Amino acid sequence: MLAFVTGVGGPAGRATAAFLREHGVPVVVADVRALEEEPALVRLPLATEPGFLRALRAELEARGAALLVPTVTEELPLVARERDALRVSGCAVFISPSDAVETAHDKWLTVQALARVGVGVPRSLSGRSRAEVTEAIGFPLLSKPRLGRGGRGVEVHEGPADLGETSLDRVYQEFLPGEEYDVNLFAEPGGEPAALVVLRKTALRDGRVGNAVEVERVSAPDVAELAGATSRALGLEGPIDIDVRRNRIGRPLVLEVNARVGANVRSADEVLEALLERWRETS
Repeated sequence: MLAFVTGVGGPAGRATAAFLREHGVPVVVADVRALEEEPALVRLPLATEPGFLRALRAELEARGAALLVPTVTEELPLVARERDALRVSGCAVFISPSDAVETAHDKWLTVQALARVGVGVPRSLSGRSRAEVTEAIGFPLLSKPRLGRGGRGVEVHEGPADLGETSLDRVYQEFLPGEEYDVNLFAEPGGEPAALVVLRKTALRDGRVGNAVEVERVSAPDVAELAGATSRALGLEGPIDIDVRRNRIGRPLVLEVNARVGANVRSADEVLEALLERWRETS
């Protein structure tokens, strides 16, 4: 049985493909650009282009793929809407329902959905005036795109002078000064974790923010509990990556949710083991 992994040029796709190959699974990998280390790579259009889904379906059908693992954030809403049709055609895909993916895809919707059910998130605003953001959140504060990935566009604002004009396309949050974690989990339908690993980010690309440069496995029951509550609240399914950070008094709060395999998943192989096990059970 053949697996098809997208985004192999990124860390999540690369990690997933390597894991599957190590476990004897034939893998076809895809990306939007050619990669010297993957001469047989399938070139796909950008997920934002109209032909992406048609091209993906054609490749899956032509190769008889029995498993699809999408690892590119922009692909997720499209693949989620096709989830049931793909499964009917014989290609398993472990991804959250479409509404859950849409919520996780938009960082402002994520904050609202979690806050409504009492899951801890930072004080946040979006689409408000500069004065309202400053008064409600204070400084330092963090801003980030509502739709984004990989730490792109994340900024820390120390005071009013470097905040600039606010935007409907950004989320504004209190800056949390504590330790940051990357929780990798595999969720059963409904959001209950079947596997969950807490990784502490020991170095960040941009100093105080950004992707993790280094991680270590840790025992942090309160962080694990928060991640499980997040997964259940959003009704997630499949491999999930959740960023968590502690506030000034040490309470963990959810920064964002990625409804896909995480970049650091090889430090949490249990997640991919759960995916492989579920695939074999349903084949």
